[in-house]
Amino acid sequence: MSEPYYQPGRFVDVDGVSIHYALDGDAAAPTLALVNPASHNLTCWEVVLDGLLRDFQVLRFDIRGTGKSGWGRDDDFTFARYADDLAGLMDVLGIDRAFVLGVAYGARTAARFAVRHEPRLSALGLFDVALIPPVEQSGQRELGASARRMLAEAGEPEVPLRKSWRFYEDREAARKAHTAHERESDLSEGLGHLEVPVLVACGRQDMNLAEARRIAGAIPGADFEIMEMTGHGSPFFRPGLFVALVRGFAVSRGLLAAGR
Repeated sequence: MSEPYYQPGRFVDVDGVSIHYALDGDAAAPTLALVNPASHNLTCWEVVLDGLLRDFQVLRFDIRGTGKSGWGRDDDFTFARYADDLAGLMDVLGIDRAFVLGVAYGARTAARFAVRHEPRLSALGLFDVALIPPVEQSGQRELGASARRMLAEAGEPEVPLRKSWRFYEDREAARKAHTAHERESDLSEGLGHLEVPVLVACGRQDMNLAEARRIAGAIPGADFEIMEMTGHGSPFFRPGLFVALVRGFAVSRGLLAAGR
């Protein structure tokens, strides 16, 4: 990597595996737990972190096998295990409930967390989400380029991507960490019982848009938002819009006071 992974972070042991995390912000504020997109570590959230910290205490972590986290057995590379790791991390940190939000691949872990640990949820956020295996992604690059052209024409600043966001300790472990979708079935029907507020959002220029719309429709009362001029990996296209959607949803659902 041409850029080092500077994030100081901290580590906790969850079921024998060292999980690297960062917890920032006012401990008295609602906790927002962020789950990384595929091939990314917790530093990728730097583009939206300052905006989110105005309202939330923000918990970030590297799923096992990525970033600076450790890993265990091959059969532990599953969304259920990643969700349980987050629950274990919350236990160690004394966080009873959190607004759990995942982007793209991370939304799969967030959805699995909702199924396995609903009492630990204050709300659920699924951005750029698909839950069916396997997922066709071959057109994402072209759609993303189209979104960036639109943003440039609209005078919106481009978000520079950093190689350090994709740092990992071990190539093979990182590869295994991102194959869980090949083995796990669609769980969208299991989300229909959720009683917590749910936000589903997706970019207009994202191959997952139709799937995200379907998932939102399967969850009674879910909010669904389309992000214009936005490709897959929405925070890296329009970070300001991402923060505004998260905050607006939290206020509308009573997670945040309107004047906070």
